[in-house]
Amino acid sequence: MIVRLLNYMEYNFPFVKIPDELRMVIGEPTPGTRFYRREGSQDECGAWFQAIDRHIEGGSVSPGGVSMFVPVSRAAVHHRLKKGLLTAFTFYVVEDEKSFFGTTRKRKERPYMDIPVSECEAWAEELKRRQGIVDLPTAKQAEEEETEFIYKDPKDKGDRKVVYKGRPMTREETLTLVQDLVLEQLGKLLPGRLGEKYRKLAESDWVRDKKTGKMKKSGERRYS
Repeated sequence: MIVRLLNYMEYNFPFVKIPDELRMVIGEPTPGTRFYRREGSQDECGAWFQAIDRHIEGGSVSPGGVSMFVPVSRAAVHHRLKKGLLTAFTFYVVEDEKSFFGTTRKRKERPYMDIPVSECEAWAEELKRRQGIVDLPTAKQAEEEETEFIYKDPKDKGDRKVVYKGRPMTREETLTLVQDLVLEQLGKLLPGRLGEKYRKLAESDWVRDKKTGKMKKSGERRYS
């Protein structure tokens, strides 16, 4: 029943129209969604917001503001965004920073996010037609994955030269970052095959060992 309702909404929900002149400012959405991501300087962020304000009738709100119009949790908002059932415009303010070892990385601030009020109102009407049944929060693991999707651009996953600011790094994240930086420096300093070995490890993915639960290097390069 839920699947049928979602399919119906995908074809009939009154999504906002995105004119060509706005599309040039907001960038492209993450595939399979209406989640538009853009990054740039603080000055560019102001122009981005003004463009949305000019072209989207009725204004917009942050994810937390959706509950003013729809009786749902923030988790339900994240779930709907990831499923492509709600439009969002997101802007990451970015700047370069140097690590302790001199590596240049792109730092991304927690993104600004706008969700059209008209879609929030349409969502509320949809819930009324469903006889007051509200969207429930997802399971904890799914909720965490959806929150990750909302605040971090999927294209950055695995790219250690992009860091997000907004929450402290976990001990595990800090450890893997330091190990990557050490491997990178050894790759630069050591000659021949030994240096190549460390460079390959520095560029390879981290995976979780199924037996120990700890993170380890896969040995496979992230980039070809």
